Amino acid sequence: MIAYQYEALKLSDKSRVQGTINADTERHARELLREMDLYPTQIKPFKLKAPGDQKAKAKTPSAFDAWIAEKTAHIGLQEKITFTQNLEIMVRSGIPITEALMYMENYMDNVKFKRLVNNIRLDILSGSSFSKALSKQKKIFNDTYVSIVQAGEASGELETVLKRLADMLIAEASLRKKVISALVYPAVVIAIVIIVLIIMFTFVIPTFTNMYSKLGVKLPMITQVMVGISEFLRHFWYIALTVTIGGTIGGRQFAASKTGKAFIDKTMLKIPVVAPLVSSVAISHFISTLYVSFAAGLPITDCMLMACQTVTHTTIRQALDEVNIKIQGGQRLAAAMGEADVLPAMILIMVSTGEEAGSLDEMLTHCLDYLAGEVNQRVDILMSLMEPVLLVVLGVIVGCMALSIYLPLFSMYEHIH
Repeated sequence: MIAYQYEALKLSDKSRVQGTINADTERHARELLREMDLYPTQIKPFKLKAPGDQKAKAKTPSAFDAWIAEKTAHIGLQEKITFTQNLEIMVRSGIPITEALMYMENYMDNVKFKRLVNNIRLDILSGSSFSKALSKQKKIFNDTYVSIVQAGEASGELETVLKRLADMLIAEASLRKKVISALVYPAVVIAIVIIVLIIMFTFVIPTFTNMYSKLGVKLPMITQVMVGISEFLRHFWYIALTVTIGGTIGGRQFAASKTGKAFIDKTMLKIPVVAPLVSSVAISHFISTLYVSFAAGLPITDCMLMACQTVTHTTIRQALDEVNIKIQGGQRLAAAMGEADVLPAMILIMVSTGEEAGSLDEMLTHCLDYLAGEVNQRVDILMSLMEPVLLVVLGVIVGCMALSIYLPLFSMYEHIH
């Protein structure tokens, strides 16, 4: 028998108690406590602290370290994935939800997420359901996540719903990585080009300008333009810096506004290579949420509402909102989607087949596989076209720089002969 220290909740009056109990294993201790009408919140083997033992103090972080850890902690998509996966495994293993949350809280490194999980666990112990406790953490768990969990609780299949939620979040993370990878290469090239241009305008062109001025060489138009830009950046750099910062802030505010976002979204759909990728990404988010919510047993109108909320592209979102309105009016899903004219024909065929056969959730998984292939293909096409386009742009920039520097040399050489 091993002595265990415990903290527990009295089921009769919800008061907290603590003490020690002898048991063969930790699980045996929990069973004994439940027989005593106690709900265990923490159990650990009883250990006598040796005199002069400083290990516990050494492991305890200082107040400053704790403050730094809290300020630098970030709850992102990967933390949500890990939380959902671990919770699904423990719930499937038969561990009560509060104990599962307690285990995760004890072993979490992220300070913010640790506190969030603690709040969720305390809300459940106070009588709230798991989905209601999640709904109080809207910054991390959106309405879609909460509604799907609520459906899982109502159907008694919480572990199945959590598994589907984890798969949906993993697919979202994978999609995000692919899109970011497609943007990293051009962003790096553009940053290098900007640095090189600053060096050229600040150091190289002034050197050649002084040399041509001493020799009395007449500068061609392209060289005069480059010299003018160089002189402006050297003497009025603060104006250029102010305009750049102001333009960046203004551009971001415009892009964040409804008008700006709508304009950008419409423009993206007019670019030949980019439009299919943007559309595939938006539809992938839509179908993913539609599948998870529908498989959880929610009504199709609620599923459509949640799926539409995950689409951030304004034009596609408006079209899908109209689909939801038509479905609420009694129209079939596939027919309403076909009238929206934003979904690929293959998706419409599979949705229609799923409706007719009564296996819509299975067909939606095939839709996800199809869209994943489409996104991969579109990203590959974009990457393959990005390189030659950037090479052309770099060629033009390098060519203009070379002409501005060497044309006066050729003119001087002609005068010598």
